[in-house]
Amino acid sequence: MKTKIILSIVLILTFILPGCVYSLYPIYTNNDLVYESKLEGVWGAPDSKDVWKFENLLQHELAPYKDKAEWKEKEIFKSSLFNKKTYLLTYTEKGETRKMQANLAKLDDNLFLDIFPESLNLKNSFFEDQFVPVHTYAKIKMNGDRFELYFFNSELLYKLLEQNTIRIKHESFEYYKIITASTEDLQKFVIKYADREDLFMKPIVFTKSAQ
Repeated sequence: MKTKIILSIVLILTFILPGCVYSLYPIYTNNDLVYESKLEGVWGAPDSKDVWKFENLLQHELAPYKDKAEWKEKEIFKSSLFNKKTYLLTYTEKGETRKMQANLAKLDDNLFLDIFPESLNLKNSFFEDQFVPVHTYAKIKMNGDRFELYFFNSELLYKLLEQNTIRIKHESFEYYKIITASTEDLQKFVIKYADREDLFMKPIVFTKSAQ
């Protein structure tokens, strides 16, 4: 299992910003989810050509169905697969695009964005089966046509875990650590340290592109 997790991290690192902390379990339950329509749209950060596009995942899945009767039938089916508050995040870096599920969770007074990859869409299905997707998350602050993402300071967090200064269930690998704590324990951890500034990287500021 450790081999699978390591492989998945190597892949995800290609498409997600450095400094992320990875977890086997999500940071949210369905009861924690909130939906902000103002997050929908195309976003970019200064000095970066990467593009982040957020849209409602369920509506995206239903878009191909124009007949009302068929649309209603598909809505019932797909609603059983996707939460209505889940976003589809299309992330483009250097011309290569990946699709991920993104969820906004409100934990106490803070919002967190949980990102989880969809299918890898590899041509070699056996090779794809060797990957185990992981969650990554960041604190998010929204303000009009901009938002800020505060990813965890993984270097400091790993150091504190090694020193047992901070404790949460995890597995250690040569270069990375994977948080293996349950969602419940993960939430307790995040809530406890949400206001500790040194545990987070400097924010990445995103602005909305003109539509």
